[in-house]
Amino acid sequence: MRNSFRFAPLLGVTLLLAACTQPTTALPVAETTTDTPASSPTPTAGRVLTVGVGKTYSTIRAAVAAAQDGDTVRVDPGTYTNDFFEVNRRITIESASGLARLVATVAPTNGKGIITTNTDVTLRGLELTGAKVADRNGAGVRYQGGNLVIEDSYIHDNENGLLANSVPLGTIRITRTEFAHNGIGGTGQTHNLYVGDLAQLTFDRSYSHDAVVGHEFKSRARNTTITASRLFDLQGNASYSVDIPNGGNLTITGSVIEQGANSQNSAIFTYGTEGLAREGRTVNISGNTIVNRRSSVVGILNPSKVPMTITNNTLYGLTVAQLLNGTTGTTSGNTVTTTAPTLDTSHPYTR
Repeated sequence: MRNSFRFAPLLGVTLLLAACTQPTTALPVAETTTDTPASSPTPTAGRVLTVGVGKTYSTIRAAVAAAQDGDTVRVDPGTYTNDFFEVNRRITIESASGLARLVATVAPTNGKGIITTNTDVTLRGLELTGAKVADRNGAGVRYQGGNLVIEDSYIHDNENGLLANSVPLGTIRITRTEFAHNGIGGTGQTHNLYVGDLAQLTFDRSYSHDAVVGHEFKSRARNTTITASRLFDLQGNASYSVDIPNGGNLTITGSVIEQGANSQNSAIFTYGTEGLAREGRTVNISGNTIVNRRSSVVGILNPSKVPMTITNNTLYGLTVAQLLNGTTGTTSGNTVTTTAPTLDTSHPYTR
């Protein structure tokens, strides 16, 4: 889709992509979802279940099935092919060192994702790639409930990187994690990451880039925080850099956002384009570097003209007026540079 800001109605679980014309996806509804308090998981001492050659379990799936609340599933480096599972216990799944690579070469058995989380779960040091399902909505990680933490991971070349159901008291925190080349193209119905109605989504020191026609970052959460992160189109053809279609509280600070020359839409940020369904309307976009390489650009698409705090951003390839696009509020200290910033394309994970 190019230069269009009309939005289609929300769809159900099965996406009829041929009939869709806009880069937005209706989140599937979980069969069973229980709201949990919007707080971080409380660590509980438990067992360590080991996975790998010569270890207690040869598959992650088997270890997860045996785990109890408080356990840690520790996975040796290596490739685990078609090792799909749902997590129903409050556990940590982590690599012993480096990244443990989970590769899908067939459709995940539940028709959803490589890893499906239904409760408080921490994922650390995992590479997830190749998720494809019949409804073309497969995910590296499918979130259905609880408080999810993703750290030091690499989620790429899936139909969706992270796809999160609406869980109004749920939270997701993403740290030092990379999302790349997720999406199936077409009309942009799939994204690097897309979350529904959550209490809080945090994207910290992380990197999303080269989404395939879909968005680099899409959130319907009540509170969305992006800090010290990178959102780049590069040579790809993604649509919006940051899409916040239902409003809510939004903070973007200390980050670098680059709209590439091949972006499918002129807008870099959107806010409330599908109605202000979330009660919070505090928006702070400050201290960022914002780069545009497209021939035409709209910085902030804000159809309801919600006042925002837009301060101290450094702009390249667009003017302050183009960034604001009529948005009022506290809009001081934004400056334009004629020197193209050097983009850091290194991996954010540290394992």
